[in-house]
Amino acid sequence: MIIVTEEAKALLGTIEHPEGTVLRLDPVAQDQATQQITLGFGPGEPHSDDQIVELEGEEVLRIAAPVSGLLNGSTMDVMVQEESENGAERPSVVIGIRPPGHEPPTSGS
Repeated sequence: MIIVTEEAKALLGTIEHPEGTVLRLDPVAQDQATQQITLGFGPGEPHSDDQIVELEGEEVLRIAAPVSGLLNGSTMDVMVQEESENGAERPSVVIGIRPPGHEPPTSGS
């Protein structure tokens, strides 16, 4: 199971998706040479084996069972990127996943 922080749940709760769908985290591609898997958020149908993430009783995300199993013990959290990948001059807020045992940097480090 992936641990999802309250901050990440709040951000996920702001993402709109079409009525009748749920926001999902699914594998979207796998590099055969490196075995690296690319994950993506998007609308989709709920699956009975999904990890369900809720905020104040409202479902905000469904994580595909293979993703949840592969990243078991990891933490999904909000992260601020000082250098924006899209060229914006201000920091951007993203959702990232840290492996078990990798704590976020504290201020002053």
